Amino acid sequence: MKTKLIMVEGIPGSGKSTFAQKIADYYRNKGIAVNLFNEGQAHPVDLAWSACVPLGSLDNLLFKYSELESEIRKNMNINGDYAIIAYTQVKTDNREFYKELENYEVYDNRVDFDVFCNLIYSRWSAFGKQAVEKDILNIFECAFFQNHINELQNYQLANKTDIEKHLNKLLSSVINLSPVLIYLSQPSIRETIERIAKERVSEHGNWIDMAVAYTEKTPYGKLNNLKGFEGLIRCIEDRKQIEEDILRTLPINTIIVENDDYNWESAWNKLEAYLITL
Repeated sequence: MKTKLIMVEGIPGSGKSTFAQKIADYYRNKGIAVNLFNEGQAHPVDLAWSACVPLGSLDNLLFKYSELESEIRKNMNINGDYAIIAYTQVKTDNREFYKELENYEVYDNRVDFDVFCNLIYSRWSAFGKQAVEKDILNIFECAFFQNHINELQNYQLANKTDIEKHLNKLLSSVINLSPVLIYLSQPSIRETIERIAKERVSEHGNWIDMAVAYTEKTPYGKLNNLKGFEGLIRCIEDRKQIEEDILRTLPINTIIVENDDYNWESAWNKLEAYLITL
């Protein structure tokens, strides 16, 4: 196959994780080497759930948490002047470690717009140069639209034009991989969110409560007075509109998989028919 990068996007509850795994299994069954990168994992391009520790502070950090040094290094790579640590992958009962590393994240408006965009672009560019030399299909879940638009819309208050420029710059760094974007779509955001609100419940708390709290605390939520469930729906509707507008202009192969009746088998059959053409 020609492409070496497939990106899977969509709103919460659209099936990104499930379909990213099914795509990976589909190609592995054909004997193709696949790297699947899901949300929350150590990631070659994204900085979600990762800390960007200045190299000048790294030795002190490793000394302070010397008992975790081997685990930290296993989940770390160097990007310019920063050590990128997927710290949520480091397992420890020391809650101070997680609290301290969270302060080094670049998401949630901890760095300004230009720094954020440059850090992300640097990772995409390095990945593009490395991946083009390897005969491996890479699959990204929510690393292109979701994580960037959530940050740039909700925290950086960037307009659609600036978001589009940022995303197109990222694409330019991986264009030699012949990237493909698969967008999973349901027509009713409200119905989709209501569904996953019932499903995503655990002893750690309900997803819907965390999603509402996230929306309310963002600069975008405060600026637009987005409160409660209705505020969350409005925020996701605004995000989806940006995604759909930008999707139409991207200089790569894209497909929108509509799943208006939540028939996952039918949606997969549509997607499989498209994968055959790649």
